[in-house]
Amino acid sequence: MKYLTLFLLFVSISGWTQSGFTSLGGANFLGLSRAGVNLGGIKSIYLNQAGLTDIKDLGADISFERRFNLEELTNISIAGAKSFKFGTFGLLLSHFGFTEYSEQKFGISYAKKLHPNLSIGSQFDLLRYNVEKVGSKNLFTVELGMQLKLNKEFSIATHVFSPGKSKITDATDLGTRVRLGVMYKPSNKVFMLIEMDKLIYRKPDFKIGVGYNMIQEAQINLGINPTLGFYSFGLHFNLKNIYRISSAVALNDNLGNSPALSLQYQK
Repeated sequence: MKYLTLFLLFVSISGWTQSGFTSLGGANFLGLSRAGVNLGGIKSIYLNQAGLTDIKDLGADISFERRFNLEELTNISIAGAKSFKFGTFGLLLSHFGFTEYSEQKFGISYAKKLHPNLSIGSQFDLLRYNVEKVGSKNLFTVELGMQLKLNKEFSIATHVFSPGKSKITDATDLGTRVRLGVMYKPSNKVFMLIEMDKLIYRKPDFKIGVGYNMIQEAQINLGINPTLGFYSFGLHFNLKNIYRISSAVALNDNLGNSPALSLQYQK
């Protein structure tokens, strides 16, 4: 357990791209190689809050991911949102880790349509790191997002996490993270996501996700992240256009498989 703790400290503090916060949203995004900055609805609270404007009334989501199928690397996230005439408000809570090391995130978000084709969103975050026998560290930061529909087929979106500097330790910054994505939707049955994910002090990740609606109630998702070397597959079921169930698994030859599950309510 000591070595696992050291490993988590390394990947979580030295490399933000590998921390527990990257697996928020579970199967909503894992089946698409964690691309999704262009997606809307309650799930967008995890990657781009601007998409919350797609909620007409209420939305709720519970998501789970077990990274590399290890119980110690489990992430559980819960979110809810409510739409009003003046915008959409949301709440997010997540937990990652185990007794010796864990991370929590609490977020309050707001999204608004500035134009029928343009939405913006923001979120205020409290991030908490806990290390047994060492102590805890709290950080406050913000997130900013935008989604723009160019026409019926194309949309672009961007999201910035933690602009500016927030220190985890005296020698380590949290790191600004920028996502930029394009969505191509030639029909109601098929869509493609192409996304760049860039942490300020690391090379960018490139992600490709494809969704295909076999029937109105069922969708297949496929994804690839060549930078990190994993592939993903997911199934999404839509029940009465209110309840949604998603499952997904990511495959990596060196680190193993990561299963995920998401349950949604949205109307």
